Amino acid sequence: MTTTLVLGGPRSGKSRHAEALFAGVDDVTFVATRVLPDGAGDPDLVARIAAHQERRPAGWRTVETLDLTRALLASRQPVLIDSLVDWLQGVLDEQELWSDPHRAHQVVDERLDELAVALQAMPFDIVVITSDPSWVRMSDDPAERLFVDLLSHVNQRVSAGSARVHAIIAGRVLDLSSAPVLGS
Repeated sequence: MTTTLVLGGPRSGKSRHAEALFAGVDDVTFVATRVLPDGAGDPDLVARIAAHQERRPAGWRTVETLDLTRALLASRQPVLIDSLVDWLQGVLDEQELWSDPHRAHQVVDERLDELAVALQAMPFDIVVITSDPSWVRMSDDPAERLFVDLLSHVNQRVSAGSARVHAIIAGRVLDLSSAPVLGS
């Protein structure tokens, strides 16, 4: 089975494309990495999440977690992970790593090592959504720079282990699957 990484900028259409990759599949585990406490959050974000939920087929099972490896190992059906951006932010928050770049890289790499093994071992298709920070202006804020650096690293690691990579730009899909992987 294959892993597909779907990346793009905000509001580029990456979620719709990722969902479309499972068109006609009734049983999918949707791993949500952004968990909003009841009544919390910005109303626009809450509305966007609700729209995403309404778009998904009724048979899709939702799991809210930052433990991607455990979610993959627990599933017996195709998995859609949305998203590595929220996962990374959650890990940094959970472990209080925003001001400790060295430890942040260490923790993220440990989790990526586990995830890489799980992604390769699963007997079903997996689609992973992420945003591409490579086109943003570098911030003067150390925490923002850490996040961009780590997300770029996360994306490259997951891309290297993915059979397919799709970039979504302005609602268009670019298949990067046959492009060479740097360092290979």
